Amino acid sequence: MTIRFRFSKSDMITTAGVAMRPVEITSSGGIFERVGQPGITETFSHEELSELIRRPDTSYYPAYFDRASQEARRGQPVQQINELPPRVRRLALWRKAVCDAFLTLSASGDINRTHDGFARGRAKLSEEVQRLLGETPETRRPAKPGTDIVTRQLPGSRTLFQWVRKYEKAGFSALALIPATHRSGNKAPRWCPRAEALMNQVIETYADTQRPTKTQAIKENVALFEAENTRRVDAGAEALVIPSAASIRRRLDMADPFYVYAKRHGAAAAASRFTLFDSGPDVQYPLERVEMDENRLDVISLLTLSGIWDHLPRERQERFESGRRWLYIAIDCATKCVVSMRLAETPNSDDAIRTLRDIFEDKTPIAKAAGCESTWHHHGGIGTLVTDMGSAFVSDDFQGTVASLGVTAHLPPAGLPWLRGHIESFFRTLGHQLMPLLAGRTFFDTVQRGDYPSEQLACLCDDDLITILLTYIVDIYHNQPHGSLKGETPNAAWARLVAEHDTAPAPVPDGLTLRKAFGRPLSRKLRGDGVMFSGLTYSCDALREAFLHSPERSVEIRADLRDIGWIAVKVGATWYPAIANQSGFAGVSYDQLREGMRAIRHKYRKDALIDAPVVLRAIERISEANRRAFALRELTPFHVTDADVERSQAALRYPVRSDAERLGHISPSSDPLADGIQISPRGTASNETQNIAAPDDAHSKKRERRNRWRFNDDE
Repeated sequence: MTIRFRFSKSDMITTAGVAMRPVEITSSGGIFERVGQPGITETFSHEELSELIRRPDTSYYPAYFDRASQEARRGQPVQQINELPPRVRRLALWRKAVCDAFLTLSASGDINRTHDGFARGRAKLSEEVQRLLGETPETRRPAKPGTDIVTRQLPGSRTLFQWVRKYEKAGFSALALIPATHRSGNKAPRWCPRAEALMNQVIETYADTQRPTKTQAIKENVALFEAENTRRVDAGAEALVIPSAASIRRRLDMADPFYVYAKRHGAAAAASRFTLFDSGPDVQYPLERVEMDENRLDVISLLTLSGIWDHLPRERQERFESGRRWLYIAIDCATKCVVSMRLAETPNSDDAIRTLRDIFEDKTPIAKAAGCESTWHHHGGIGTLVTDMGSAFVSDDFQGTVASLGVTAHLPPAGLPWLRGHIESFFRTLGHQLMPLLAGRTFFDTVQRGDYPSEQLACLCDDDLITILLTYIVDIYHNQPHGSLKGETPNAAWARLVAEHDTAPAPVPDGLTLRKAFGRPLSRKLRGDGVMFSGLTYSCDALREAFLHSPERSVEIRADLRDIGWIAVKVGATWYPAIANQSGFAGVSYDQLREGMRAIRHKYRKDALIDAPVVLRAIERISEANRRAFALRELTPFHVTDADVERSQAALRYPVRSDAERLGHISPSSDPLADGIQISPRGTASNETQNIAAPDDAHSKKRERRNRWRFNDDE
């Protein structure tokens, strides 16, 4: 039930700095007029008034415009008794008790406002005051023998009558009885204008880039007074009174601390020292605000993927290059979950873009490859991406990728790390919790490092380092209570916010958008069966039309190396998805295809074309250890680069065929070109022949070299 408020026209309410007074109060609400702006009114219901009163920027002043209230506030240092120091508050309340006791006895006729009447009723007045203050023998708490009992002496009749008159005039407010000692003291200026000007020079003397001490600045200021007095004496004028060193120091202590620090250390240093901190932006949804940054790890590691360090002799170990890797991290501000991570040799836009790409993917397979027990399922669309002004983040490639995804990018000014407090706090947590456990750590600075032999103790390879980082983040950090989450773990916060909010700040980009945004442009020639990439051919209606009618014989493609089942091709000004003509490659990564092709090439070295089912079976035979290695290598500097893809095209320039589909052993593809007749070089063994004949027999005889020709040769 909403409480109905009763206001007087002399009341005042201030909200958001706007002062209003009641004009009319009804059963449904009230009409309020702005103070100083006659005719400007606002209407509030009782429910709105109830919410308004509870707001932190709202204040209610009952009887504010009454004459008695104005008299009570006149010249008072506070607006409420509780704002006073305890000693002054007790004195004001005692005076109030004296006035209340006098008015009570005056109403009963036991005392009156004359000197004789006050003298006759003084004893009763003292008893009544003690009763109001709870200081009677019956109510007073028993004290130990010998304890001093403090009692206040009643004022004289003239003083009491002054208190009572002020008390009544102020509407019986205790504010009128506050001692006026705050207004006491000598208010006259103690120094002449010239002396004031000279004394203020101590601030400029101290606020200098040479950073003199306060003692030096005070001595120089005294010297200014002495020089000024010498000049005045020579001119026949009166000498100035030289202030004491304590007076000059007090004047120096009154200086603006920001101004002094800025003059002594610079404006940037002052801005950093006098930073106004806040709790940060208010975020409610997972991935509503994501902060990304790069940081050099405080550990020296071996710059290699080798995992056989312990088995190498000492002289071989000394040949390995060691150094410090850079770590790219993206963290969700709402849940404090790490949504992406990657090692890098140096800060660069390519690794920053790959870190951004991982935010949209479920990274549980990578976590499982590192042996983590928890899942790394945190992914989704981004609302706002916040980075610093690093070269990798301000590059055209990174900013173009962010803009292509439709993500709002914020780049706070350099030198203000608190504007990205979540990611900076995580790096500090990483340095305090994980780095002390690693051999070869470099500590936070050379002073803390001391004589610790970081280079000699370096023993972690890149695969070991990424495994440790994944284990810490996925299994430890995501499952330990977080201070900014009020003791809740990041995993629990993610689950809670996902359950509370049905909608995300932004949808996850579709596959075509991801390929256009993150794929690097590659050019391929048009063929009768579409275009070829990594040994597979891809086709779509737009490619077939371009092959028949377009004068341009090459198209731009963009591929996702994690899924080579289809690619994005640009025909004209439009991007289209092109599906692989060979079925069964959906979800296959480029690493798996290259490893399968390598195994087949090693076994059948002289075969130009390779049958698709053979490649797929080779991919299935890839060990789980190799698959885990592929997944972990993707987060290290040894991932597949664009240069590696181009270099591999020489080994994969021959297409992967699918005789099983052509001969009807499996259901045909919906692509008409994929069901066409495969033209292969003469003498190439079919899949069935390879399955029947032994590999040694099939390649025992040296083949005769003949001139070969085929359609759509890219060479």
